[in-house]
Amino acid sequence: MFGRKKTKEESSKTYFNVGIISVNELDDDQYEAWTDVLMDVAENVGSTTSLMQADWEEEQLKILKKRFPEVEMNETFFMINEIIHEDIKNEIRLLEQKYKWKKFFNTIPLTDYIDAEDRIVMDANKTLFCTNDVQEAAEFLKGEGRIEDI
Repeated sequence: MFGRKKTKEESSKTYFNVGIISVNELDDDQYEAWTDVLMDVAENVGSTTSLMQADWEEEQLKILKKRFPEVEMNETFFMINEIIHEDIKNEIRLLEQKYKWKKFFNTIPLTDYIDAEDRIVMDANKTLFCTNDVQEAAEFLKGEGRIEDI
């Protein structure tokens, strides 16, 4: 409902995006199974994203390889990033400034907004945890992002 104030608990809760990065095309059933595991274990998964490595920026992969050398990048891996709504708003603001006339006529495609959000929630520089094991990712989320709990 409009105008409803968020409770302190809602505004302080941290949500995460789980990126599932695969080498080959990911089967829908496998994606759903992994997503179910991750969302069932923790209530703090705000979104999941599935990408093929070939479709992702090479620079992002290099950053992850450098930050998480123990993760095998030639296999499917899971990266967990905090969803920071202020960063998403800023990215959308930049998008709308770039295409002022499209914004004025309300013609910026929805896919551009989705891409802007994905750039923020899939930023390898801000990845908190990365692993090849879905159970390790689930344990990280279960601990609400506290590495000590793994």
